[in-house]
Amino acid sequence: MKRRGVLLVLVALVVSAVAASATAVALGSRSDLAASRKRVDAAWSVLRPKLDARYQALGDAARVAHDRLGADRAVFGDIVTAVAAWPGTAGAATDRQVAAATGLEGLAGRLAATVASTPRLRTAGEVGDALQRLQETDTGAARDAYNAAVGAYQRARGGFPRRLVAGALGYADRRTLEVPA
Repeated sequence: MKRRGVLLVLVALVVSAVAASATAVALGSRSDLAASRKRVDAAWSVLRPKLDARYQALGDAARVAHDRLGADRAVFGDIVTAVAAWPGTAGAATDRQVAAATGLEGLAGRLAATVASTPRLRTAGEVGDALQRLQETDTGAARDAYNAAVGAYQRARGGFPRRLVAGALGYADRRTLEVPA
């Protein structure tokens, strides 16, 4: 019975020491986390205006394709809805903006596939021009810079148990901007 009590005390001390160490590490790296999170936000602030222009071009391309086809396709309506909602995300958390942008990028891919698979759209010069304007708004460099900043931030958050403590301190995961192939 006495051995069991000593063992419980020993386990409690070890658990407390591990928790204290993890907290000390996270608190000690708080300035690194804050600086890394600021770099993510700065990279997003550079990318956001480029995305604004890109999604305007996406909406224009969808309208041109719709008008040329003279028929509805689900992708046209989905793009109109998503592009109209995009400006409203500007005041939202970055993760919500990134999720909306990822959805819009998927819609851009769907539009390109629809045009490629529809002879009437594929051969229409004005549709090709509208898609070219969309392609000219490629945000690759700014998107790559944002995603690199997110990767560095995620590495700064570390592994277990540092990640748990960082999350408790308000340093939550950040999403990268994925562009479907």
